[in-house]
Amino acid sequence: MPSPTSPSAGLCDCCRHQQVVRTKRSSFSLCRRWKEDDRYPRYPRVPVLRCRGHEQRTTDAGADPDADERQAPG
Repeated sequence: MPSPTSPSAGLCDCCRHQQVVRTKRSSFSLCRRWKEDDRYPRYPRVPVLRCRGHEQRTTDAGADPDADERQAPG
């Protein structure tokens, strides 16, 4: 989920394939589908409004909502 100060990544914000990469200065929405299928860009232009590969992210009641987010070294 984006923070109130960051722009929306569109569909990516609720997609199970999104990985948020954070640096000291900014954050990027990485699409993990690019590893298996080169039709998907590694860093799509946001906001993404349509995507054939979109799959709704599911979160278990006891799961950490930020579990998909990883920090880049920086």
